[in-house]
Amino acid sequence: MFDAEQSDGDTPSVVVYAFADGRFAGNPAAIMLYDRYPAMAECLQLAQRYRQPVTVFLRTLEETGHFEIRWFTQNAELDLCGHGTLAAAYWLFRAGNGRSNRISFHSRNGLLDAWLQGDAVRVALPVIDTIPVDPMEYEAVQRYMGIPVKEIRKAYDDYVVVVDHERVVLDYEPNFRSIAQIDCRGVVLTALVDPGGAFGEFDIVSRFFSPRIAINEDQVCVSAHCKLYPYWARVLGRTDLRALQASESGGVLELSSSDGRVIVGGRAKLVLRH
Repeated sequence: MFDAEQSDGDTPSVVVYAFADGRFAGNPAAIMLYDRYPAMAECLQLAQRYRQPVTVFLRTLEETGHFEIRWFTQNAELDLCGHGTLAAAYWLFRAGNGRSNRISFHSRNGLLDAWLQGDAVRVALPVIDTIPVDPMEYEAVQRYMGIPVKEIRKAYDDYVVVVDHERVVLDYEPNFRSIAQIDCRGVVLTALVDPGGAFGEFDIVSRFFSPRIAINEDQVCVSAHCKLYPYWARVLGRTDLRALQASESGGVLELSSSDGRVIVGGRAKLVLRH
């Protein structure tokens, strides 16, 4: 059992890279554990100080293996952050805070369970279905993205832009000022992978852009995959998918489903302790 760092102005944190393995660097998250949360303004200040894509705030609950979880970018609190949740679970498991290799997070999005499976962490997250956009939205999103698209869908906070070849995703040069004009949290750019190409071990590829919440390009966005999974699972007629987020750092996500949830699996690495 590790020594839970307590809630004062000098509370140390760790940084965990979620979805990091030997090939890809993954996505970092700072993690802080408290008995009582600081005020929201202080959470934002700490997130700005640590300058990670997301800072995760955990609060210990009475029941063993249960924690309250909140996620902050440098300018906003998020409703859901999957990579921050996986990073937090990895840290807690390493520190011996799981019960029977299972941790439950209480969040604004309900109860999120995480568990160990071999050397990977798996997290059960909500399925987020998307719907086709109307013609005005289609025209606006395509114009601000600046590329021809095959299909555009939306969830409550993101647009999903489907293109017809992986090279469009891999070679895309985003104009963040333009993308920030789109009225949403972020935009997912995605395509099927060429099975005979260099990335044939994967099923789908994506990138995620969210300049409105101070993350120009998210290195690995798990909440985006909660929207990609039901779409591509229907297209491919399969329940197990292997996804590549083709950001500068990159990350591999193993996707499946159980009991109406998206199961997201990946490895992680503890790289820094403040």
